[in-house]
Amino acid sequence: MVGKPVYLGASLTAVISTLAGILGGSGALAPWGIVGGLVAGWTAETVSDGLYDGALAGLFGAVATVILMGVFSAVSTALTAANVGIAGFVGAYTSTVIAVMIVPTFAVEGMIIGPLTRYAKTTLQRRPSNGSGKVEET
Repeated sequence: MVGKPVYLGASLTAVISTLAGILGGSGALAPWGIVGGLVAGWTAETVSDGLYDGALAGLFGAVATVILMGVFSAVSTALTAANVGIAGFVGAYTSTVIAVMIVPTFAVEGMIIGPLTRYAKTTLQRRPSNGSGKVEET
């Protein structure tokens, strides 16, 4: 079962990467699968859950980004060219090109960052807070 943090990570990934893509072009889309991995990995129960949840958040975020970028491209073309047929073609073409680029990238980024985030959270929770330098086991 997919938890809410996966959907939250995917939503944040989609919104941030779409804004980056609109403002900075398709080259600005590359690193945003990390956001999904961070959110999903932080709330995962184990490191392996972080791997799975991070990959899903990256994948879902990439699919949502492809849809949002395609819609944005089609709408901007329709407003510029005043031709819905051309706008549909441009939106579909843009979605295809972006999908080939970011779907695997976002999934791999989430798959790498998710377990690393979970591991980092576990390590930070074990740090001593009393200043003695001794590691407290939880």
